[in-house]
Amino acid sequence: MSYVWTGSRRGLGTAAQAGADVQIGGSLATGAGTAVLSTIAASGGSVLGLTGAALTAAIPIVGAALAGVTLLVQYLVANSGCGQTCIETSSWANQAAAQLDKNIHGYFALPTPRPKSAQTLALANFNTLWNQLVQLCQQPGTGTAGQRCISDRQEGACTWKQTAAALPPWGTPAVGECWNWWNGYYLPIANDPNVYDDSVTAQVSNAVAGTTATGAPAAGDTVVAGVDLSTIPWYVWAGVGLAAVLVVSE
Repeated sequence: MSYVWTGSRRGLGTAAQAGADVQIGGSLATGAGTAVLSTIAASGGSVLGLTGAALTAAIPIVGAALAGVTLLVQYLVANSGCGQTCIETSSWANQAAAQLDKNIHGYFALPTPRPKSAQTLALANFNTLWNQLVQLCQQPGTGTAGQRCISDRQEGACTWKQTAAALPPWGTPAVGECWNWWNGYYLPIANDPNVYDDSVTAQVSNAVAGTTATGAPAAGDTVVAGVDLSTIPWYVWAGVGLAAVLVVSE
């Protein structure tokens, strides 16, 4: 007599269980992405309020490249003091431009559609460096060099033009068009059409939309604002909890 094993192999689980694990992992990462969005919003669009722990937790969403650029942006801002040890504005601008180049390449290296939290982080990296550049270039004593430090790079500036050799994969600005920090490093990210909302709020809304079409709530279910909370998967609530913990820990 022979026996046929019909159970799942230990440690592997069923396909349904594997799918649930993917959903759970995605929900937890979504919570981390939401924490990044919340912190940036609370900091007025800056990345200076983000901790290493929050960035590490968000890597599955925003990618290691963007998280690494954010840490370097924080370092550059922290080490751009003034006085006798102040870094010359032109030198600092070159260092900042190098990070902005990594920032935009790291963002567009993410698969499409790209998460909103990654787009927000990339834009906040730019805003943080731009605001610091403006502050440095407006220091007393920088004179004409300080003025050009801003005017050469601000939106609408045309000191430089896009060359064919430097045309990036995303194609903007086009060859021959004016190139400055804004249309070179900011607007391609801001105008990216391939972005989806990965916030916890969107996850809950999607879960509600996918689970409330079956009929009216059952007797005894908790209903808030017309939504039957019992229909929302538990892994979505796990993401909500993680986001709350990360935000509070900031």
